[in-house]
Amino acid sequence: MNDTSLPNVERRYVPVTALPIEIEERADGMPMIKGISPPFNSESVDLGGFREVFAPTAFDAVLSGKTSEPQGRLDVVALFNHDENQVLGRTTSGTLSLMKTDRGLAYSITPPDTQLGRDIQTLLRRGDLSGASFAFSTTEDGQRWDRAEDGVMVRTVTSVSNLYDVSVVTRPAYQESTAAMRSLDAWRKQNLTARETRDIGEKAADEAADRRRRWSYALTAAAARLLAMKLKAYGSKRQ
Repeated sequence: MNDTSLPNVERRYVPVTALPIEIEERADGMPMIKGISPPFNSESVDLGGFREVFAPTAFDAVLSGKTSEPQGRLDVVALFNHDENQVLGRTTSGTLSLMKTDRGLAYSITPPDTQLGRDIQTLLRRGDLSGASFAFSTTEDGQRWDRAEDGVMVRTVTSVSNLYDVSVVTRPAYQESTAAMRSLDAWRKQNLTARETRDIGEKAADEAADRRRRWSYALTAAAARLLAMKLKAYGSKRQ
């Protein structure tokens, strides 16, 4: 079951400015939608406290058929905006194919000859769709954390445990990466030194104290303005 509402399912977005989505015209009149999602060895934007890289090995397990699907075979759907009511293709029917390339995970979709399929092709040709997105899950064994030179944590996904869908999307939907953040928190607890833990605690305490000072100043300023207004009103009455 491709239940992308589960808490361990994550979504990532690949803009067309980074990797274009192409429509390949074929002699049989059945066009194909082609793209790469995600690229390998390419750092993402900040995802809320960390950046992310997909290693070339990331999808080896699922492409070889080692997935958590009950039927024991790869069952990935191609969707529009991650909507399971708007299906463009599926691996089990042969209308979606996935292949590992040097650049990344390549997908090829044979869109249906329906209003949805034709609309997607028109929107792609016009440039109205912004990119592709994919939904996946991984385990602690399938990821690695490192600190970059700028101090930001980088998550390298080495093995995806399941791939749920590849979607053509109108806008990027940056779903909060709760599964990744839980993994990062666990890594920090195991790997941060006592000094780093103390520094983080002191920084958090300083930020909290600064917020309290700003709040106190705001209250004092508000009280002063209120008193000034009352005194002005009192003075007006005495005149």
